[in-house]
Amino acid sequence: MTGKYVVSVIVLVAISLAGCSQKEQKVPLEDVGLVGSLSLDYIDEDQMKLTVAIPQYSKEAKKQTQIYSVVTELMSEGMVEIEKNSHKKVILNQLRVVLVDEESARSGQATKVIRSLYRNAEVANKVLVAVVKGNAEEILRAEYPDKPAINFYLSDLLQAKMNTAFNPNTNFHDFMYTQTNPVIDTIMPSIEGKDGLIELNGVALFDEEKMIKILSPQDALIIQALQGRKKIAPLYLSMNHESYGKEILLLDLIHSKVKIKSNKNFESPKVSITLKVSGTLAEYKGARERDLDKKEAIVKLEKDIDAEIKRDIGKFLEKLKELKVDPIGLSENFRMYYNGKWTTEQTKEIISKLEWDVSVEVTIISTGTLK
Repeated sequence: MTGKYVVSVIVLVAISLAGCSQKEQKVPLEDVGLVGSLSLDYIDEDQMKLTVAIPQYSKEAKKQTQIYSVVTELMSEGMVEIEKNSHKKVILNQLRVVLVDEESARSGQATKVIRSLYRNAEVANKVLVAVVKGNAEEILRAEYPDKPAINFYLSDLLQAKMNTAFNPNTNFHDFMYTQTNPVIDTIMPSIEGKDGLIELNGVALFDEEKMIKILSPQDALIIQALQGRKKIAPLYLSMNHESYGKEILLLDLIHSKVKIKSNKNFESPKVSITLKVSGTLAEYKGARERDLDKKEAIVKLEKDIDAEIKRDIGKFLEKLKELKVDPIGLSENFRMYYNGKWTTEQTKEIISKLEWDVSVEVTIISTGTLK
């Protein structure tokens, strides 16, 4: 037998064995569990409750989605246990949403799980993440009669929409980017179940690996505006004017433009913030109403809104200064003038000493319902 013949036989056998191996690895679709959503609930510093939602495609299935929960110490161990319970090969290729309860977010446990999932080659980096007020498992198990299956409902809820533009739509890539970036702190949407619905109720603010606070939608809107988002959610304002009393108004279809400059001083840091906002006065109600048919009255209202937004921004920056966190990225305006490696500790130091000068210019381009 010649050498060439021997080599040819070996190659053919290898190809044949590889083909058999691939055939053995194929799993029928009905035997695969494609996880669409996953939730994490804190048990203690070592254990967590892992819950997955797996859609059912069989016409004979009584429910659209099967839910499985296990208590585990490790993510991989929990997935093995879930696979045993489901009697299917459970995979994460179709994972869309990960929910974490507040306790796991505050403890830092959630960050470890997200990092583990991010390193998993099966999981896409566009998976959306959110903090749940209350129990995360209950969000997956609850019934929502007027909504689609839970995997689609959650994914759609957390996508970008104009009326919920305060929602940062945080995905795995965003989360890991801010976790590894020393000039900006992590934020992600906060949700809660209420009256058969899931609502966005604010934004979770992190200090490095641990969540420290849930911000209001108004505060989250300030973050979006100061980060330079051009289109932001409708802005609700309640003002107490010395001449007009209590006023309530809603600015809609808002376009914004921001410019931030630093004094480049690391010992006495200060930023100048100029925010320009234009939009429609969708609704207005005042105790003693302004005559908004006149241009002079509109101009006066614009100036009063300027002052109100300026106060709100100042109050929010005071919160950040007290907490020593920077979800906006203000410290980047100092880092760019620093020669050397910038650290998280330097960001904290800058924010803790930061002063600011805020200028706001509001333009009402049209009016809606006025009462």
